[in-house]
Amino acid sequence: MWAQVRAQVRRRVHPVAASWGLVREGDRGPSLELRLSECVWFSVFTALCALATGPLSLGVLRLIAGIGLGAIVPAASALTMEYATPRHRTLAYTLMLSGVPMGGVISALVGIPVLPRFGWQAMFVIALAPALAALPFVWRKLPESVVFLAARGRSGEAKALARRLGVAMPEAVGQSRREGGLFRRGYVRASILFAAATFCGLLAWFGLATWLPGIMRASGYDLGSSLVFLLVLNLGAIAGSVFIAMATDRWGSKLVVVLTYVGMAVALMALFIRLPQGPLLVAIAFAGVGGHGGQILINAYVGKSYPASHRASALGWTLGLGRIGTVVGPTLIGWIVSGQDGRLAFTVFAVTAVAAAVLLLFIPRTPVLEEPELVLQEPGNRNPVGTPTATTKNGSS
Repeated sequence: MWAQVRAQVRRRVHPVAASWGLVREGDRGPSLELRLSECVWFSVFTALCALATGPLSLGVLRLIAGIGLGAIVPAASALTMEYATPRHRTLAYTLMLSGVPMGGVISALVGIPVLPRFGWQAMFVIALAPALAALPFVWRKLPESVVFLAARGRSGEAKALARRLGVAMPEAVGQSRREGGLFRRGYVRASILFAAATFCGLLAWFGLATWLPGIMRASGYDLGSSLVFLLVLNLGAIAGSVFIAMATDRWGSKLVVVLTYVGMAVALMALFIRLPQGPLLVAIAFAGVGGHGGQILINAYVGKSYPASHRASALGWTLGLGRIGTVVGPTLIGWIVSGQDGRLAFTVFAVTAVAAAVLLLFIPRTPVLEEPELVLQEPGNRNPVGTPTATTKNGSS
């Protein structure tokens, strides 16, 4: 049990450093080649985990793979927020990040027949398949970052791409850096509270997603049933996140994300009770909605609360500090599962979900939320080419 805990800790540590370090240049727009190399790095070292001979080598390989993972999420998040139109930005971001629980669903479905017959090493080999299938398509179809083009003086290409996508041109990177960073006036409290809320949210979500099978097995369920619970958790995360994203685009980030974490806490406390199968699956699905959906909403809220020139750094800061929760979580929950009633973990998750809701409740509106966002129009629209349309950050025109 403790060998598994140590491997989980090593897996989580390097994404923390990577989120802080590798995305610091994200505000200058890392190139498409760099973004794809992060995916290749993570996928290759994940597959190499199949060659591990014990907990130490497995932990080292997972730690190296985590370097790529820690850079992928903030970079992909910033790019998606950059591409998306303001009115549907949260929904677009949610659909992108739904790939995480979708991978969880696929891994659970694959693991049910594969693990008993071929062992855990086969799962790491199979994990290379999505990269081999997706990366060539992504290389051909994914456009370059507007921020990257503008920061390198390719303003003509940047304006053409911004018009085609219907998104705003970023402010001058050099000017925005001279004005200060994430802790300039009007952003200090938001930067601190976003990071603290992300710590709580990731502790609850990653702890639950990682340890749900172990908790349920400790509570008397067999391995097959425990993997089904993990499948339901991720299915709930995918389906529910889309609905709360649409609600956010309509009613605003703060209200919906606070209620999402409150709902997660209620569902987790229900899991502490030994429920019949039907209500148990419903509670697990709602916990998945709150855990995954809540973190998506925090990330989208962060993206809306900072100018494009600081978006990648803001996401790197909040996710980097927040991932400390994914280091603390495996250790704490591993101790609970190994020596206590495993259901006590649900109480820990519920408390951290409530803490996330309280922290988010006190986040102030940042200056960028008070400014209209200017979007360049394509030819054929009602506005002439290059004529900006003002759109507020909450999606209303």
